[in-house]
This record gives sequence, C-alpha cells and structure tokens, in this order.
Amino acid sequence: MLGLKTCLLSAVAGTLLLTVGGCAKKAKKEFKERETRVTVQELEQRTFRERIPLQGIISPKEYAMISAKISGTLELLKVSEGDRRKAGDVLFGIDRQVLKNQVVVKEDEIKVKEAALQSANFALKTAEINQRQAKLDYDRALTLRDSRAISQANFETTETAFKKAEMDVRNAQADIINAKAQLKQSQSNLAIAKKNLDDSVIRAPFDCVVFETFVEENEYVTVGKNIMKLENPGSFEIVCYISSVYYDRINVGKTAVEFADSKGNLQRCVVTYKAPGIDSTTRTFKIKAVVPQNISVVSGMLCELNIILSEKVAYGLPSDAVLLRANNRYIVFTVGKDNRAESVEVTPGIVDGNACEIVNAAEVLGKKFVTTGQTFINNGSLLKFIKR
Repeated sequence: MLGLKTCLLSAVAGTLLLTVGGCAKKAKKEFKERETRVTVQELEQRTFRERIPLQGIISPKEYAMISAKISGTLELLKVSEGDRRKAGDVLFGIDRQVLKNQVVVKEDEIKVKEAALQSANFALKTAEINQRQAKLDYDRALTLRDSRAISQANFETTETAFKKAEMDVRNAQADIINAKAQLKQSQSNLAIAKKNLDDSVIRAPFDCVVFETFVEENEYVTVGKNIMKLENPGSFEIVCYISSVYYDRINVGKTAVEFADSKGNLQRCVVTYKAPGIDSTTRTFKIKAVVPQNISVVSGMLCELNIILSEKVAYGLPSDAVLLRANNRYIVFTVGKDNRAESVEVTPGIVDGNACEIVNAAEVLGKKFVTTGQTFINNGSLLKFIKR
C-alpha cells in the first residue's frame, strides 16, 4: 500500500516538473524579439534633373509646299515621291512651247512698236519742216498785207496754212508720246511673257526630298495648285506644347531637351524657339528644339522627350526610402545603436526617376539608411540586414 502511494506521488511530481519545464520553454519563445529584414545604403551622389516628360513631333525645319505659278498642262514632271534633289534642280515644267511662242509674239510686237515710234519721229520732223515753211509764208504775207500788196483772201489762206502746220506738229508730238507708251507696254508684256516662261519651270529651292506629290504628268493645273511637298532631310526640329505654368522657366538657347531618336538612343539639344504668347484655350505654348545633325530621326515621328528645367549634382536616396508623415514631414530610417531603427527628418528636393535628392544631406552623411522594408519598422525596431 505504501509502495503504491509512493509511486503515485512520484508520478504527480514528474508531471508537475514536465509542466513547469514546458511553460518555461514556451515563455522563452514568446519573448524572443522579432527582427525585420531590410536593405541599407549610404547617401549616393549623382546628377539630379528636374524634368517635364512630354511627347513631341519631329518636323522638318526647312520645307515647302510647291504650287503652280501659271496655269497650263504639266508637261514635265522630273521627280517622284522619295526622290532627293539639290538646290536648283528642275522639279517640273508647264506648257513650255506655248509660253515660248508667247515670248516670240511679244518680241515681234516690240519690233512693230519700235517701227511705229520711228515713223512718228519722222512725221514730227516733216511737220516741223512744214511749220517752218508756213511760218515764213505767214511772215511774208503779213508784210505784203501791210503794204496792200496781197488780197485779204490770200492772207487768210496763208494764215490758215500756218496754223494747220502748227497743229500738225502738235499731233506729231502726241503720236510720239502714244508710240512710246505702246512700246513701253509691249516691253512690259514681253517681260511678263518671259517671267511666265521662267515660272513654267520650277526648281528646288533647297536640298530636299520629295515628300509627297499631288498631280500627275499631263494633268492641267491652275495657278496656286499644289504640285508637291518638299522637305530638307538634313534639318529637323522637335515641336511640342507645354503647360503655361512653365512659360517663365523655358529659356531659348539654354533650356535642355533630352529625347529618344528612332533607334531608342538618348540624344540632347536645347530649346531654339518659344512662342511669344500662351494659347488662351489650351493654356499651353509651343516650343521647338533643333535636332543635331546626323541624329537618326524621321519626319512626322512621335518621340518621347524631357524638358530639363534644372540640373545639379547632389546626394540622394531611392524615393521609396523617404516616407511622408503628419504635418507634411518627411523621414528616413537609419541604422542606430545595436542595429535598431532610428527615424531622421529630411528635406526632399528634386525627384528624378527612382531617386530623391536629400537637401539636408550634410546633416546625415555617413549614416546607413533603410531602403527596403522601411514600411514595416518603427523607431527602435530590430533590423536584420540582407544583401541587395
């Protein structure tokens, strides 16, 4: 009986010891502090750019819409779409033979008018001779009339002949003026005919590529009819529109433009034109930037670009490392004593892509900053570092 009691007491004691030991292990596990896995880095120095992302159109800097200067049949079309021509090369011609004939007619007309002027000069000289003779006869008749050696009827006949001779001189002078005017008009008509002949052949105003044609050979065209569009393939510019809030920050010749060419390579140029005013409807304004020579772009292509408003070298961190708190405060977590998190207030500057400038970098240089896992920690959190 005593042995049975002893066994029971021993069993109870063993059970109590096991229970106490299990509770102790459980308590030990419950009080083990949790570590947050994070990556850290120091401030990194880099170039920060304040950028405005936009889309622009590649346009030819030099282009022309060539139209007909005269009406007629398009007898000569020397180019097709895609052809390249040098300045001065013939592009097309209109009714050349008809216009050549008109020049010949106007030249012959001038010869006729010159002959008419010469005849009028001869007529004036003849009238002046007749006038001088009539004047002599008239003076003689006056003397004879005073001496009563001539009848009144003969005197009046002589006087009438003299007045007619004077009138003939005036008429001859008027004929000369008229002949000169007609000659001048014929000369003007010849100049117009020659101008039309010159205008019938259109030459390339600059080195160009034929971007588009609108008519076919032997088609009748009228004055002002568009024949073709030309572009200079070696001179392009980017054209885009930007919000009016940036108007005073865009400076011609200074503000940089970064863009991707047709191969995806980043290129750089500067603003070369800014509109003199802002569109009142869209609240935007136009800017242009000339593309440097030998850059791979195509007329009409849409390109991604950035307007660089400011650019500087400064210290920064990944943007995700900077956290916004109440009252518009920004903090970052640093590694403190015993690998515990410490929050530090910072002043963010330019955000460039995934990086944020730290304006007060001088105050925190040399510290290690939490760059991932920061959203799961607070001041004093125990940190465990992992490699990036």
